Amino acid sequence: MSVEEKVQETCDACGCYAEIGTIIGEGDDVLDLEVSAASEADARAKLAEYRALAAQVSPESRIQEQLEQAEQGVILKARIQFSCTAEKLIFEMRARSLG
Repeated sequence: MSVEEKVQETCDACGCYAEIGTIIGEGDDVLDLEVSAASEADARAKLAEYRALAAQVSPESRIQEQLEQAEQGVILKARIQFSCTAEKLIFEMRARSLG
């Protein structure tokens, strides 16, 4: 189903509706992540947890990272490329336990 082909579904229980395709969008398989820490070693340790989780969800996931200095510590920006949108959503749900 492409993004243009949206179907409006209404929940019988609460009357809410969502357009299918806005929740799971085609081609939405890249996640931008920021890890803030006091030191580079702490930021890389935290990113290692996210990297391990991404590998569990999708062994083909690729991670690009960029380190930036902040006023108080460092910010490690990571971009995780999954093979499909569903893998990204699964990762996001599982990553809540890491946050």
